[in-house]
Amino acid sequence: MLLFIGDRLAVRVVSDQIASQAQQSQNLPTKPSVSIGGPLFLPQVVRGKYQDIDIDVRGSVQNGLRIDRVRSHLDGLHIPLSDVIGGDVTTIPVDHLDADVEITFTDLNAYLAAQEAQNPQGAKLRVGAAGSAIKIDGTVNVLGAEYPVQGTADMDVEPAAVTFLPRELAQGVASVLPPGLSDEVLKLLTIRVPVEGLPFNLKLTSATVQGDRMRFSAAGENVILDTTVTPTGTTPGGG
Repeated sequence: MLLFIGDRLAVRVVSDQIASQAQQSQNLPTKPSVSIGGPLFLPQVVRGKYQDIDIDVRGSVQNGLRIDRVRSHLDGLHIPLSDVIGGDVTTIPVDHLDADVEITFTDLNAYLAAQEAQNPQGAKLRVGAAGSAIKIDGTVNVLGAEYPVQGTADMDVEPAAVTFLPRELAQGVASVLPPGLSDEVLKLLTIRVPVEGLPFNLKLTSATVQGDRMRFSAAGENVILDTTVTPTGTTPGGG
């Protein structure tokens, strides 16, 4: 029983240190929730290496784009026992992270609207779910005239961006366009959104559409959580 109590107390102490370190090093708006797996924790404390850590970050803002949720699973997180005892944790090396990154269409469209405000004569577009694909609708300016448009798009995921690539215009849209401009309008419907400065230097690997949001898979290798360095492009947001 005493071993169990000591084990659970150690979990709380180390979890709080990891949460504080993650918040400071990643300039997060709130302290993330941290959970540590495994039946016995003290052996990990003694070794100074932790294998099963989950960190849940809500409502960070990266370069004007609100990220609703980042749920990260960390393997190989290193904190020396002396730092745990002394409460003097300033850097935490992490061998590997896997994560789910969620961006709602509400936040994505707010970002697009802010970008469009800087170019009033450009396309005014919104995105949403169309099954497993993306629906794009709005208006585009062609030869000085605005036309309503709607179509479906696929996604191209890069490590720090997602591009919506129009697949086809909705039936009836092409009929209202001047002859021969369908291809030009499809180009105007292409949308590239930077997804930069994610917590823990995560890089996107793939994406799926899920109702009111997009969910990205992401990963990171050999990450250092360092409170002495503030990541660029990160600003607090509501969560």
